[in-house]
Amino acid sequence: MRSRCAEGEGRVRTGSNLRKLILTALFTVLSVVLGYLLAAVPNVELITLTVFLSGIFLGRRLGALVGCLSILIYSLFNPFGPALPPLVIAQAAGFALVGWTGGALQRLRISGDRESVLISACAGLLLTFVYDLLTTVATAVIALGGSGFLRGFGGVFIAGLIFMAIHAVSNTVIFGVAVTPILRVAGVWERGGV
Repeated sequence: MRSRCAEGEGRVRTGSNLRKLILTALFTVLSVVLGYLLAAVPNVELITLTVFLSGIFLGRRLGALVGCLSILIYSLFNPFGPALPPLVIAQAAGFALVGWTGGALQRLRISGDRESVLISACAGLLLTFVYDLLTTVATAVIALGGSGFLRGFGGVFIAGLIFMAIHAVSNTVIFGVAVTPILRVAGVWERGGV
């Protein structure tokens, strides 16, 4: 016979799992909606920020899941048409890394100092660079095929530099400006102050 205490713990775990499931769905939907909202603005987006925050709030594994689900939905139902498989795979890997990294940097939640802003901005820059590198490789594979990849990758990379620079600068600024204040507000809310 289970004790009432054990039954209560089961409810807490179930409630916690339900909360994580709901937050996973909400972060996924928010990422997709924000992606569509800024779809017309080249290389300025809020998906990366949202996926990163999902990792901070939900942990590495669920953050990576939010990243994969978000970009799969966004890319396959993109208003400009679906991405080709090599690009979708690169995008999913990149956003899984973004969510996982958010989970790895959960300590940002605790502090709200300049160090957190700097770490956030650097995370935005580095994650965007890795993501853009993955998607540039995938684009080169699509455009050049396997046989022409080595000869033409440099040209594809150079052609995309301005877009990568815009993406890197915008995400660095977005992460530096948004992550710490969002985490401060979330901390106040969790403590019952809002």
